[in-house]
Amino acid sequence: MAGQVPPLIFGEALVDAFPNALIPGGAPFNVACHLAALGLQPLLLSRIGADAGGARLRAAATRCGLRLDGIQHEDVLGTARVLVHERADGHAFEIPADLAFDHIEAAGALAAVDAALAATPAGWLYHGTLALRSEVSRAALAAVRGSRPFRVFVDLNWREAGPTPAQILSLLHDIEVLKLSEAELSLLLGWLQLPAPSEARPEVGAGHPSLAALAERTGARWILVTHGGDGAALWSADGQCRASVAAPVASCLVDTVGAGDAFSARMLAALLRGQPAGQALAAAVAFASASVGWRGAVPEDLSVYDGLLPPAAAPPSPHPSAAP
Repeated sequence: MAGQVPPLIFGEALVDAFPNALIPGGAPFNVACHLAALGLQPLLLSRIGADAGGARLRAAATRCGLRLDGIQHEDVLGTARVLVHERADGHAFEIPADLAFDHIEAAGALAAVDAALAATPAGWLYHGTLALRSEVSRAALAAVRGSRPFRVFVDLNWREAGPTPAQILSLLHDIEVLKLSEAELSLLLGWLQLPAPSEARPEVGAGHPSLAALAERTGARWILVTHGGDGAALWSADGQCRASVAAPVASCLVDTVGAGDAFSARMLAALLRGQPAGQALAAAVAFASASVGWRGAVPEDLSVYDGLLPPAAAPPSPHPSAAP
């Protein structure tokens, strides 16, 4: 998209192994594919193996129009294959250790960033936490973050196989947008020894001191909290709920894997286009609700993206607005 600074997406690309299918996945990969399908030309910084899983990821990226020049290739370690167990109360994941995405190299990542951004100003940088379980990939992210003054969007996307709580807390700094599920919010506040708010989606105008303390601790300007099938809420740095959106009823439920990634991608896409954060929240909730109607995180039918992203009415502002 002409004039648009490419967003950077850092982290894992993997294959989700369902009982009857292998589906490309990993939160950063999913977000990058959504943004590419929307025409926003993201650069994914990741590492995949020279195996069948890697080939499946490359094919999915190409189908969505996702550029491959930021993806490093691993000759020894394999692409992550994650076992997905579908249960009545949600999904459980078995994630092996020491895989390709654990070895994202700083030099290669910086070279890809320099080539993609050239003389353009720094834009948005999205990352999760799973790939940051390894010192190598943590160093690569630190090098990228230190190279330019990015606006950082963090999706906690906590997994037991990921970094330790202490490592995660050390990584949460100078953030513009922090996105959490309601369960992750309670978990993170527990690590910080702060009381959690009610798990119910709050009303606009509600306040909670723990959200203000979390924003101060991480530097977050906005905190996004998803509430599953009940929608999502947007909190400002002063601990006030500025927007709260109910989820529409899903017309068809296939699976919920990747719904949070669809939410993050649509939210980030709207912010990239300069849309106020309150309006962006409604669009993100609607897209996440639609995403449960297809298998896996990224749809086979790319027509679902048609008309989702209107032209920007004005250049993106330095900071997203909470205006509805």
